[in-house]
Amino acid sequence: MNPMSERAQDPTAPDVKASVGSSANSSSSSARRPETRADRVTDDQSPAEAFKDLGTRFGELGEYISFYIAAKSDALKVTLRNVGVMAALGVVGLFAGGAFVVTAVVLLERGIAGGLGALFGGRLWLGEIIASILFLALLGAGIWFGMNKLTGASRQRTQKKYESRLQQQRAKFGTDAHERAQSPGK
Repeated sequence: MNPMSERAQDPTAPDVKASVGSSANSSSSSARRPETRADRVTDDQSPAEAFKDLGTRFGELGEYISFYIAAKSDALKVTLRNVGVMAALGVVGLFAGGAFVVTAVVLLERGIAGGLGALFGGRLWLGEIIASILFLALLGAGIWFGMNKLTGASRQRTQKKYESRLQQQRAKFGTDAHERAQSPGK
C-alpha cells in the first residue's frame, strides 16, 4: 500500500479518492457537495485545460472576496447599530439623571424655604427668597472655586512643562531660551 494513501486526507480535496475502508463520511460528503470541474484538476493537465480552470478559480476567488466584504460590512453595520443604541440609552440616562437631580434640588429648596418661612412667622415668600439667595450664593461659590482650581492646576502643569524644557536646554546646549534672549551674542 502507498504511504501517501495511508495518510488522512480531506475527502473533498481535488483528486482524492475515498478508500474502501473509509467511513460513511466519504459517501455523505459527496452527497453534500456535487463534484465540479475544479475538483477534477490534476497536476498533469495541459496548459489549455489549466487556463480553462483558471477562469473557474478566479470566479471562486471573486466569490470568496465578495463573501468576506459582505461579512465585514454586516459586522460594521451591527457595530454601528450597537453604538447608536448605546448612545440613545446614554441620552435617556442623562435626561433621567438630570430630571432626578433637578427634582431633588427643587424639593430640598422648597423644604428649606418652608422651614425658613415658618421661622419668620408664616411668611413663606420671605423663606423662599432667602433660600433662593442662599442656593444661588452656594452655586456661585462652587463655580468660582471649581474654576480657580481648574485653571490653577492647568497653569501649574504648563509651568512645569516649560521649566522642564528649559532644564533640558541647559543640559543639552549649556544655556536656555531665557538666557539666550537676555544675551543673544553669547
